[in-house]
Amino acid sequence: MDILISGLNNYVGRRCTSLMADTDFRLFAITRNRKLFEDRMSEPIHAQVFEVDLLKDDVQDGVGLPDIDASFYFTQVPALDDDVNLRVELLCLRNFIRLIKRLRCNRLVYVTELTDRRSIEPILDLLREFQIDYTVVLKNLVVGKDCWLYHVYQQLSSRKIIFYSNQYSGKLLQPIGIHDLVRWLKAILYVPNFHYNVLEVGGGEVISTVDLYRLYRKLTSKLNLQRMVSLPNWLFALLYRKGTNGRTATMSFLNAIQIDGKVENNWDAYLTFSFTPLKEILLAE
Repeated sequence: MDILISGLNNYVGRRCTSLMADTDFRLFAITRNRKLFEDRMSEPIHAQVFEVDLLKDDVQDGVGLPDIDASFYFTQVPALDDDVNLRVELLCLRNFIRLIKRLRCNRLVYVTELTDRRSIEPILDLLREFQIDYTVVLKNLVVGKDCWLYHVYQQLSSRKIIFYSNQYSGKLLQPIGIHDLVRWLKAILYVPNFHYNVLEVGGGEVISTVDLYRLYRKLTSKLNLQRMVSLPNWLFALLYRKGTNGRTATMSFLNAIQIDGKVENNWDAYLTFSFTPLKEILLAE
């Protein structure tokens, strides 16, 4: 099966270029700047990478790509609830759909964050407009080497005092390992019930945000003394948002933990899938 992916600035999209290809999956990928992408990669790339700028309407026919059986589009913007981000996303997605149709492909899996569940309707409208055979995936927190969660946690682990609030620390998450998510994304292509559907996916264990940090620190950090101090919600939000200075990893972390990330994984009625235990995920890579 020949697969095309777009969205290599997205953590999952980037890791897919190393993890998705196998004897049954021949992988192709597009990015705006191939050299810049390759220079940023810290692991082998198992995909043929082509330069395509989806912000331009004049995407060339085929651009040297073969006919494609299925495609994965990983969201190109931080969040869909911002008007500017949404316009950029719709432009890129529209051009990607035009490209895959030129490559005789009508199967598209659109992957975005669970936090976008309330903002997904314009994406669905565009997919229906093109009569594309779609599956929309709303993914929970993805954990793996070089993920933004680890960058945030590494910063927190070096501090003597950690501030938190009930609004953030009590939210529930279902972290999913990057290797599990890639296996799952490949598996859903073969399930007829997932066509023209929206799927929410999370890992096999539910954990609060504060307990996830404690588990990470216990497994990966030296147990130096560290105090955790509860603050009022408004003060915590002010303190941390002011301290981020626009840092993408920290902002993504705060956005992800503002809502409960527990999902039912109702897709399991049609697909048998086993998740890696959370401790193994945090210790891997």
